[in-house]
Formats: sequence, structure tokens, C-alpha cells
Amino acid sequence: TPTPSAGTWVEHREKDMDAVLSLPAEYKESAREGGAADPPRLVVYDIGLVQVRLTQWDKSPRPLLDQAQEAQETWDSYNHDASGQYTRTTFKGYDAVLVDTTYDKEVSPTRVMQLIVVTGDDRMYELRVDMPKGTPTEKKGTAVFKGARDRLEIE
Repeated sequence: TPTPSAGTWVEHREKDMDAVLSLPAEYKESAREGGAADPPRLVVYDIGLVQVRLTQWDKSPRPLLDQAQEAQETWDSYNHDASGQYTRTTFKGYDAVLVDTTYDKEVSPTRVMQLIVVTGDDRMYELRVDMPKGTPTEKKGTAVFKGARDRLEIE
């Protein structure tokens, strides 16, 4: 197979999740957890400072906005300085919410962008990108989030 060139997006078919996650070619898988007997399933790809995670639950663990709020509370539990917003939206016909959070502002400012989707059969998906806040890498992270979101396929 040919080596992908810079700027090439590669499809990662996540069969166990019924999803296709597309990322820039330089992103490599760094972690994989969960399964049918041990939900949720997740896979992580990264290039160092920017990390992309796709998580899938067979059954939504809680209502969509509650899931978004729980994500916010998780970030706030570190240094009690998380701030962010979440916005209801749709994703390819499914109910969804976008979450944009900054936390650990004094020590290591981090931005987390998330798309949380609930399918018609009550599966939940979370696309998440973590990146350093206030650095040139933040622009790369937001671009990867937007590109991965636009290319994400849920089957």
C-alpha cells in the first residue's frame, strides 16, 4: 500500500463500534479498551500533544445533556477551574451535543472538544480531542476535531 502523504486523512474502521473514524495519517493508535462484556469501547489515536478518542456505549448511560454535564464536572474535579459550554445540535440526523471545555488553567491549560451523539437505537458515541490551550498546537487540535467530526461515520 502507498504511504499516505502529509495532509492525507486515513479511515480507521472501528468494526466493534460500528463506526469509521478518519484522521490525518500521522495519528497512530495509542490505546484500545473495552468490549461487549466490558463497556464502553474506546480507541485513542495521538501525535503527542493532541489526542483523539472515540468512545461507544451499546446503551446510552444517561441522557445526552446529563452526559455533557458529567464531562464538564469531570474536568472541574481536577483544580475546580473548568469552564466551558455545551450546545445541543444534531449529527447526521441524530441528537447530539457539542462540548468545549478548558481546565487546569494555571498549571497546564488544556482544551477538550467533544461531540456526543445518541443514535436511534440508544447507542452513545463520544468523539473527543484533547489539546494544549493557548499554543499553536491548539489550532491543529481544533482542525483535527472539526475534520474528524465532519468525516465520522456511525453505522
